This record gives sequence, structure tokens and C-alpha cells, in this order.
Amino acid sequence: MSSGGADAHTEIEAKFDVGMDTPVPELTGAKSIVSASAPELTHPVSTYFDTPDLDLARRRITVRRRTGSSDAGWHIKMPVSSDERLELRSPLSAGGNTARVPAEVADRVTAHVRGKPLVPVASIETRRIVTVVATKRHQTAAELCDDTVTARNLLDDTTVRWREWEVELLDGDRRTLEKVSTYLLSHGADPGSSPSKLARALGSRLADLRTGDATPDGTAGSTLLAALATDVSALLAADPRVRENDDDAVHAMRVATRRLRSVLRSYRDLLDRPSVDTVRGELSWLADILGTARDAEVLAARYDASLSALPSDAVRGPVVETLVGTQRRLYTLAHEEIVRELSGERYFALLDALDALLAAPTVGPSDGRADKVFRKVLRGQYRTIARAEAHAAALTGDERAEALHDVRKNAKKLRYAAEAAAGALSDGAVRTTAADVAKAAKKVQSVLGDVQDSAVSRATILTEAASAAERGEDTFTFGVLYANEGHDSADALEPLPRAWTKLRRRAASLD
Repeated sequence: MSSGGADAHTEIEAKFDVGMDTPVPELTGAKSIVSASAPELTHPVSTYFDTPDLDLARRRITVRRRTGSSDAGWHIKMPVSSDERLELRSPLSAGGNTARVPAEVADRVTAHVRGKPLVPVASIETRRIVTVVATKRHQTAAELCDDTVTARNLLDDTTVRWREWEVELLDGDRRTLEKVSTYLLSHGADPGSSPSKLARALGSRLADLRTGDATPDGTAGSTLLAALATDVSALLAADPRVRENDDDAVHAMRVATRRLRSVLRSYRDLLDRPSVDTVRGELSWLADILGTARDAEVLAARYDASLSALPSDAVRGPVVETLVGTQRRLYTLAHEEIVRELSGERYFALLDALDALLAAPTVGPSDGRADKVFRKVLRGQYRTIARAEAHAAALTGDERAEALHDVRKNAKKLRYAAEAAAGALSDGAVRTTAADVAKAAKKVQSVLGDVQDSAVSRATILTEAASAAERGEDTFTFGVLYANEGHDSADALEPLPRAWTKLRRRAASLD
């Protein structure tokens, strides 16, 4: 699998408004700055692309084509925090022009534009004077960009001009950024009034469309929406990585999908039930598609490791090709189906439905205190898994194996519900308890997941061995692998009593 074709780095910067005639102060006057480079003049010219509805800009995402500077190329910027963005770069040789975005760039934002065309929305020319500052620890700690900007809004055919300073970290840390920022504020600068040049260029057209972040206010409803927003963001972040077949990307997207589905079920009383049920059904569809590829990926890696661990004379016939090769081919076919579906209307409709759910009013006990409502949900989830565990403990053989599978599924539900609480609650004590419960539930899930993986592996080995026998091939290695899987399954269960005891103790704090 690939690791993607574009360069990526995290951009951390601070912006400042300044007058056209405000002089740049001597930067060595800032604390910890020991030297500054000679100013260097560049003239970057950027064309920004978005949908006609500005779907990217209202999510603080930018796509641009830049020329005239050392970082010429196609750039995508996605928010990480208020002052931090992930920047992905592709060379100009990727294709496209000032009227069209190349496919490899457009694919990275497909989940946000959802079939709408990307069109030029702004053209920004900048007279940029760059000064690099050094600290005792870092020769290139940060850079100050003194920008005189001329921006044309291509949607409204308007032009604005302004001057701003940007301080971007290079090798330095946030303390350097804070010290330089404080220094500039004391020498004629004001905090930046706009988060980006594009936002300033688009003006009021964008201000009316900006999608706000979910901010918990202590109620159960707002806290749930904040937790769901985090999971939706994780799903969207995995999307371009899945398209490029990055390592572990399918797994990341599958987890985000399953987590969303599980959290929506656990806290469904806080939302409109019919809407939740519809979204959960579509998330199940997406998880199933991702699951086919992920299961093949896991089995291929499992068989590859198992066969590599055997003595060479114990690996007989084309068993490597039969087990590892088959699963890798299945993964390739499944991944191709995923990519097709991720560009389809059903997937786009699911993303639209998630957006609508985040924007819809909460219901039921959503006005109650978040810590009380979430604690009640977690208690209920734990009681369910406790009943499942007690039922499994009274069984043997295949019946117990099937019952333990139910324990694993319930452990996963508790884990996701507790992780949502730990990530969004403001009450420190309840948040800590939820985090502890989530960690313990994850361990139970992990132990039983290993058992389940072994069971699936054994079933596949039997199927492939039968086919190999029909072809007249040597099936000795299949038998060795099957026996080893049986031992591994028994070993995998050994940590379960201890893991269950820890979960029971952690869950006691929910009462």
C-alpha cells in the first residue's frame, strides 16, 4: 500500500493587522531572538478554488494554486486547531491550471465538496518580504512575512487591498511564537481580524456561511454534539487517505464509522430517533464495505507472519500464494469498490445527513447535566456487558465461543460510549472515570478480538485447505497453521479474567 503522493507538514502561525506604513521593528529586540536574516522579497500569486457554495471555506479548508515563490505548487490547508493547520502540497506538474484543479488534488477534498464542481473563487497577489529569525536553539526558529496583499473576489468581482504580518514557526516552539507575537503587538500590530487571506477576500459572502464548531455548554445535548463532531472529523480526515491507499487508512475510517454508529445508538435518546436510525443504517452500510477490505488486510498480514515463522521445510506447495496472495487480491478488489462508493451519491448523502444531525436540535434529556446523563448511559452499557459475561461464563464449547463474541461486541459499545464521554465532558471526575472505563473495556474487546480473529483465520484455512486438496496439492502446511491457530486462540483467552476484573472495578465508580 502507498503512503500518499503529496508532501505534508503542520503550519502553526499567528496573523496581525498593520497599517500600510507601519515599520517592521528590529526583530532581535524580541525575547529569545538572537539574530534575523536579511529580508527577502517574493511575489506569490495564488488562485483559490472552492464550490460555488463555498463548502470548503466555511469549513476553513483552502485549495490553491501558487506560483512566484519557493513553495510554488498546489496547496490544501485543513484546520487542526485555531492556529494550526495541516498543509498538503503537490507540485504544479500534477496538472490543472488557474481554471481547473487536478484530480490528485481534488480527490483529497471530495468528502467536503460531494460532487460539486471546484471553481476559482479568488485571486490573491502578495508582495511578501520574508525575514527568518533565530534563537539559541534553532537557527531557523520562525519567519516573519510582511505581506502587502491585493485580493480579487472572483464571485463578486470586487478587489480589496491590505497589509498584514504573519509569523510562522519553522523549527522553533510555541514559546518563540508567543514572544515574537507579544513583541509585534507592542510595535504597532493588532491581532489579525481574519483567519486567512481567502476569508478576507470573500468578506461578507463567507461570514454568513461559516460553520461553527460545536461548543459544549455543560448540557448533555451540546456535549454529545461535540463528541459526534469529533468523530465526523475523524471520518472525513480518513477519507483522502483511504482513496490513496495509505497504510492503515481503511482501518482508521472503519473505526470512525463504527464509533459514530455506536455512539449514536448509546445516546440516541438525546437526538431525533428516526434520523438517528437512518444514519446508523447508512453507517452500517459503509462499515460493511470497509470491513471486507480490512478483514482481508488483517488475514493477509496474519498468514504472512505465521508462514514466515515456520521452518522453510514446513512450508509446502503454493500455500503462501493461496493464503497470503488470495487475501491481498481480495483486499485490492475490495479497496477498488470502496473508492467507487466514496465517490457515489449514497456516500455523499450520508455525509450530508451527518452534517444535518450535528445542526439539528437535541431532544429528551438533552437539557440535563452532561455528567449525570452520560454517567447513566455508561451504567446501562456496563450492566448489559455484565449480563453477557455472566451468561458466557456458564457455557462451554461452541456456545461459550458464541457468547464471548456477544461480550466483545458489548465491550466495544461501552468503550466507544465511554470514550465519547471522556473526550467531551467538562467534569473532571466523571471524565477520568469514563476514560478509565474506556481503557478497561478496550482491553476486554482486544482480548476477545484476538480470539475472534483466530476463529476467522481457522475457518479460512479449512476452506482453502479443502480447495487445495481438490487440486491435488500438499495440505500439510494448512494443518500446521490450523493447529497453531488453535493454540494461539487458547493463549489469547488467558488475559480475559484479569481484564474483566479490571473493567468491573473501573465500572464500580459509575455508581
